[in-house]
Amino acid sequence: MSFNVIITLEPSKENLDWAFSQINSCVGTSYVIVRVRPSIVLLSVPDPYKFWFEMKKCIYGKDTPLHRVIPVDTVVEPLIDRVTEKAQQYALSRIPEHATYRITLHGKVFMVDERGRLVKMHSIDAIKVIAEKINRKVNLDNPEWVVYIRTVSVRRWNIVTAISVAKAVVFKNIRIGEPINPL
Repeated sequence: MSFNVIITLEPSKENLDWAFSQINSCVGTSYVIVRVRPSIVLLSVPDPYKFWFEMKKCIYGKDTPLHRVIPVDTVVEPLIDRVTEKAQQYALSRIPEHATYRITLHGKVFMVDERGRLVKMHSIDAIKVIAEKINRKVNLDNPEWVVYIRTVSVRRWNIVTAISVAKAVVFKNIRIGEPINPL
């Protein structure tokens, strides 16, 4: 099963219960739980950006164990060619030509070497490959938009890469900043 929201939170059983209580009170129960780990929850929801906005409005100014609520545009295998294709596709369609952006990469991305083996890429090399065809201005300190790439374990020995492109505020702590349109 696929997911389209990643929630990170303080690890503990009590915080997990508190987080689900807040999610249920903010957006109801219109989600499917894909995976729960001590500090990360993967959900499938009808509209991930609406889910983020509703959570942001509801949590703003309150105590919460939640760190981030990350809407996901697509999930692909962690191969540089697939990640690059999807990241560039979403970036070029969403980020206005005059806007600034940065790429944030959490986790592993692999390339296939000349012998057909998977080789882990260095993060900076992977970011350079992904950014190569995104014809927008880069701002590493204060970007307007973020291309967010995160490798997530969905099952034992099975990892995937989640890709999101949204305004920078979406990828900050859920408690920081006022609720605004994420796209």
